[in-house]
Amino acid sequence: MDKQRIKWRLAFLVLLLSILLWESGYLEIWATNLQKAFSNIVDDIENFLNEWKSLFTLTENLQKEIEILRNENFELYKENLRLKIILENIRQKEETAIWIKELEEKNFSLVYANIIGRDPVKWNLEFKIDKGEKDGIKKGMAVLYKDQIVGKIYKTGKNYSVVKTIYDPNTVIGVMIWETKDHGIVKGAFDHIEMAYIFSDHGIKTNHSVITSGIDEYIPFGLKVGYISQLEEKNVLAFTRIKVYPQVDLSNMEEVAVCLKF
Repeated sequence: MDKQRIKWRLAFLVLLLSILLWESGYLEIWATNLQKAFSNIVDDIENFLNEWKSLFTLTENLQKEIEILRNENFELYKENLRLKIILENIRQKEETAIWIKELEEKNFSLVYANIIGRDPVKWNLEFKIDKGEKDGIKKGMAVLYKDQIVGKIYKTGKNYSVVKTIYDPNTVIGVMIWETKDHGIVKGAFDHIEMAYIFSDHGIKTNHSVITSGIDEYIPFGLKVGYISQLEEKNVLAFTRIKVYPQVDLSNMEEVAVCLKF
């Protein structure tokens, strides 16, 4: 019972004190200050949230701009690569036009062709070109790169032909050593070519030039075949083996010419 009275008395005192403070103006001041403090806290929280929202929006916009710039940079890279390819094709065609013209000045009738396929297993031995029977190409015709014979037509279709290169063991060409005028044949040996049936020796040496002899039906005289890189021991009648290397890299060719007439 005493505790209940004490509570009521305390409540009455608080009420009385509140009335007195309100009458004197102190409670109103405290309430106003408390309201201002609360309002300031709310404003600070709102400003903080707005700043974070602005920062997030700015970061998101920057990421979008970075993505746009990255895409634009990639498009510029592709365009630059495309232009380089175009310029390289123009350069190659200009170079090709020069050696095609030089061959045509020798009264060769030529068909220009692009290499459109290679066997990955027989990369240096065989390739496919985009010209065929409708262009007048026949089996056995010489395939040239500049003034170098690089192979012979092995198979023809209406719109394509298969070329066996001089590295292929099935390719046999009549040749002559320019410096000594010794005649023989060359045939492919996969990574080089070999000259055989040399029954005379007028001072054959390494680095001598080997050219076509003109005995083949579709191959003109005087085309470069390669240079002698190695001479094996010779027997009574002939050298056992003469290694010959072509003067051009067959693996990087992109275009060739087929000799139709000469």
